[in-house]
Amino acid sequence: MRTFWSSYASPRLIFGPGALGEIGNAVSQVGGSKVFIITDPVIELLGIVDRVEQALDTEVEVFAGGGVEPSTEVVAQCVETMIGYGPDVTIAIGGGSNMDLAKLACASVSSGRDPETLLGFDEVPGPIGPLVCIPTTAGTGSEVSHSAVIRNSRSGKKAAALSQYLRPQLAIVDPILTLSCPEKLTAESGIDALTHAIEAYLVTGYADINQEDKGALPYEGNHPLGDLYAEKCIHLVGQSFLAAIHEPKNLEARAGMSLAATMGGLAFSNCGVALAHALEYPIGDRYKCTHGAGNGIVLPEVMRFLVKAKGERLAKVGELLGVEATPQAAIEEVSRLRREAGLPKRLREVGAKQSDLEGLASTAASLKRLIDLSPVLLSEADLLRILEASF
Repeated sequence: MRTFWSSYASPRLIFGPGALGEIGNAVSQVGGSKVFIITDPVIELLGIVDRVEQALDTEVEVFAGGGVEPSTEVVAQCVETMIGYGPDVTIAIGGGSNMDLAKLACASVSSGRDPETLLGFDEVPGPIGPLVCIPTTAGTGSEVSHSAVIRNSRSGKKAAALSQYLRPQLAIVDPILTLSCPEKLTAESGIDALTHAIEAYLVTGYADINQEDKGALPYEGNHPLGDLYAEKCIHLVGQSFLAAIHEPKNLEARAGMSLAATMGGLAFSNCGVALAHALEYPIGDRYKCTHGAGNGIVLPEVMRFLVKAKGERLAKVGELLGVEATPQAAIEEVSRLRREAGLPKRLREVGAKQSDLEGLASTAASLKRLIDLSPVLLSEADLLRILEASF
């Protein structure tokens, strides 16, 4: 039995309304004199890039080729521009997609390797240089995580790079930047953060992780510090999620969700995610629904599946969300939040057919890195039952 656990976090986090104003000091502290900004056209139009540039007393180059689900081809384009410019600090501004693009681009430049060769676990050979992440959405937690999800241009499938070297050196989380986030994206991002925390709270414990060698692990399994992150995230979502959606200028709610996303990112990137994410990946790939929407569809039924194994923890989830401390109340509250956020409730709402479910279950079962974190042994038939209940 494993008797120890590890925890990782980015070296520095600056959080709160107005935190963006610290960008100039922060960049100078890491010795930045040539800054490379990675973002997308929408963020440029919102004027956020201009605000960052004005706060920097340095030379700046902007790559605005990011967007939803960037591919390794886009990463390669970004890398080519970076090499030509030669920055000493990179800043990613936007949602998780822009931050993941920046992580993989920095890793490619620092290692001299093609982006595709960095996908998988522990394939990044060393430090990726100073990277500052500035999220404009509240969901992925990519500003503090060790993962980068990219669409592989060769296979057409989503793939992830997982490495502790991918954790940004600095995260600046300013909730004011999320005030312009549209209602639908706010909802999808928020349910993603909640899924990260609940999954991290329910995965197998660190003592039960099968560590066959002395090498690094992609995820540590559930541990006490991960619990602190996850519990804080769940509580904040219960307080702030719907208000952030329906009162978009409510800065207190936006700040609550921004902190929830960061805490969720720290929780899942240490402890792990399991069944909901394993099921969502083939769903998102096949029906092109967003990651958050896909997670939201399957999360209640995943929780229901785990009631026998994790009843006490699910009861605590209910308490943290502000309802009765029972597993059923927790499941019902997650379902209510999803419904009142206007998110899809059933697989058929995103285009799934009953005949698709066996294939989705088979693909999910093949994602061993996630399935192995399940707190109970399960079969492909179990995954199929969860999908049928979510249909």
